Amino acid sequence: MTSSSAKSVALRLWARAASGTAVPEEVAAAVELLCTQLGTALGRWIGADGYRVLLDRALGLARVENAALRDLSCLGGDEAATRKAVQTHGAAEVGEAFLTFLTVLVEILGRIIGDEMAVHLVEQIGGASSKGAVSSVSTDSKRGRNG
Repeated sequence: MTSSSAKSVALRLWARAASGTAVPEEVAAAVELLCTQLGTALGRWIGADGYRVLLDRALGLARVENAALRDLSCLGGDEAATRKAVQTHGAAEVGEAFLTFLTVLVEILGRIIGDEMAVHLVEQIGGASSKGAVSSVSTDSKRGRNG
């Protein structure tokens, strides 16, 4: 996967979660939301241990250039550390650093399962993509049926 296509996927994912906000509390909430969604969605496909290895590798590479990621676990459920990172480094820097992390994560995932599948899985996180991927909630469950 080219870096530009991984960045494009990461940008779309971040745009859906952050909705263009620069408000520190909202940036922290978007980071936490994506961390939780990534862990749930990708963990379902590559397993919890596989996701943890992927996460650790992506964070390790992204942290080299982004001090704002240093104290983030990106496992979700660590709101205090995420808020502190935003307070310390600023919403814009954390947003850019998290975008770098997402890009690296997509690149690594593409090397493991193939570019097309990586894009497909990541595009489904946080809702339908601009390419028409469907949400993980089925139409039947939206109607209240167990499907």
